[in-house]
Amino acid sequence: MSDSYCPRLSEAKHLLPLLRSHLATAAARHSLPGVVSLELFPIVDDGLFGYELVPDRETRAKLTIGCDGKGVPMLRKMSYDTAAPNVLRLAAVNGQRVTGGTPRMGHAPRRDSLFPDWPSAVAAAWAELDTLLPERPRRHVEVNATAHRFLDQALTIAHSHLAAWDPFIRFFGLPNEAQHGFALHGAAGEHGELVAQRPEIWILRWKSPPHAIYEEWSVVLPDRDAAAELTRA
Repeated sequence: MSDSYCPRLSEAKHLLPLLRSHLATAAARHSLPGVVSLELFPIVDDGLFGYELVPDRETRAKLTIGCDGKGVPMLRKMSYDTAAPNVLRLAAVNGQRVTGGTPRMGHAPRRDSLFPDWPSAVAAAWAELDTLLPERPRRHVEVNATAHRFLDQALTIAHSHLAAWDPFIRFFGLPNEAQHGFALHGAAGEHGELVAQRPEIWILRWKSPPHAIYEEWSVVLPDRDAAAELTRA
């Protein structure tokens, strides 16, 4: 599969909430070390679209769960050889500078596993996390979905404006990526971006000569607890 694979808006607005719901359902049956939290970053990575599972603790592997260009559920594990000599030293994790006795990152073999359905893929992902983070005591996993729900709504609204093109959208798996903007592009050179000014305020820009679209809107989550969830986040 090629790195050129990107989901269309119609795919992204469907897959991300679907995958997250499977992760949240399975989370009730798993646990993490008491001081570890887990972030989900949307990402498109060499033929795989889904979520990178990012604990706030250094591990020897990176896990990404999603689907390939044919919609087949996939789990990707990138393992790092921290004992190899004469290799690059890790400088930052999730944008934060790493100091002290940081490990060295060597060759990163990749293992892609395909699954017949989402429950199987998600169960395998949690099993890998259990192995990567074995410390105790442990606590039940909580997936904070508020920021993701704002993105879900923004993708749906953006698609309603751009349904005639259904452009491709790129995710790089970066913290606060929505504030920098998600790039959009069409098959005939059309381009634009979807940007979050705040978690609930979004801007859409799109150019497809002679058309130019500029839209700004406020996302309102459907439940009354949304404001409290955002404050806690």
